[in-house]
Amino acid sequence: MKRSKRRLIKNFGLSLAFLLANNFFPLKKIKANYKPRVVIIGLGFGGTSCLRILSELSEKLDLIVIERKKKIQTCPFSNHVIGGSIKYTDIIFELDNIKKMNVKFVDSSVNFVDSSKKEIKFFDGSSMYFDFLILSPGIGFKWNKIEGHLEEDLKQIPHCWDGNNNLLNFIGRLNDLENNSRIVISAPDYPYRCPPAPYERASMIASYLKKRGKSFKILILDSKNSFTKKDIFLREWEKIYDQSIEWISKKNGGEVKYLDQKNKYVSTEDGNKFSADFIHIIPEQRAADIVVNSNLTNNDWCQISPIDFELIDHKDIYVLGDSINAGAMPKSAFSADSQAKILALNLINKISDQEYVNPVFLNTCYSFSSLDRAFSITSWYKLNSDKDRIVSLGTSQSSENASKKERYEESIHALGWYKNITDYLYG
Repeated sequence: MKRSKRRLIKNFGLSLAFLLANNFFPLKKIKANYKPRVVIIGLGFGGTSCLRILSELSEKLDLIVIERKKKIQTCPFSNHVIGGSIKYTDIIFELDNIKKMNVKFVDSSVNFVDSSKKEIKFFDGSSMYFDFLILSPGIGFKWNKIEGHLEEDLKQIPHCWDGNNNLLNFIGRLNDLENNSRIVISAPDYPYRCPPAPYERASMIASYLKKRGKSFKILILDSKNSFTKKDIFLREWEKIYDQSIEWISKKNGGEVKYLDQKNKYVSTEDGNKFSADFIHIIPEQRAADIVVNSNLTNNDWCQISPIDFELIDHKDIYVLGDSINAGAMPKSAFSADSQAKILALNLINKISDQEYVNPVFLNTCYSFSSLDRAFSITSWYKLNSDKDRIVSLGTSQSSENASKKERYEESIHALGWYKNITDYLYG
């Protein structure tokens, strides 16, 4: 199964590369005096993947990148920094190579996108027009779901779900824990970025403390009644951490409703109180602030046409990644990269007045239960018959009863995937 999965991922990438290579030639048909302005906002996995493809055509496009961050900190493998298997600097990537591309680079912060005027407005009062806009803005958060949990308290209770340096604060607080510490993690309801990540994070915290010889108890209070790879995680926790990690579902009283930060406890919907030495709340999520503030969302998420990722009711604006309603596709870095390739290809086809390619997508999600034990789920996707929704074609998942060797091999594959994609995007 693992060989066929690796082969499928490789073949999927080669097939997309072939499609992209063989669809670049239509741009030769664009009039010499017409150079459409394509603006990309955000250099996460999705935005950078689009840039890598479109930059090959920079002579035919007026290509502009807007990214306010000086460096990119990836959310994938941030849990491994917490677990201590890699250094913080291993998930930080400079943008020097991107700035060397034949594209314009703007490091200002965007305040608002005026879709009707095709105008980007910056906080400094300046503005920029576009012919086509690609938004890869990441994720946004809801701050009204748990009473007492405020955005301004992030230094005290960092969620570390958005690629910022609160991760170092998080690790520092773990270092301060004494023996027999109690940790409470509040997991959000769907949808949110990287569905299995709260449970991998619990595993990495446990691995970190176990490696330091500290006893602990981790309670995962959940706003859901199930989660991705649940049976594998539960089996792994029992095998590796004995009774040190406990999951409490929503129906069993796990949904957190109140936080008392001063007295270090949370209370759940049924009134139960859970005190803790370390409280970690992962907020419920929505589209990123820039798309919400620009009135580009509907019911928390951007509604897109999945054949090209153009926003519904907003012509020539495209969104991909965590901020969109992608049907059956989860919010993940792998998904964003897969979506970016189709977006770039069909944008090229639109500009050159060619037929769209009918999309297919792939997502593989690796999770770790300890530093050298990993498991995965791979899913394939296509459009439904109406071409207005992404639907699943099937799923393949690691065995619940995999051997130590198999878990170790998957951990190597996961590390290989991360190295390959970050080398391609930022190397």
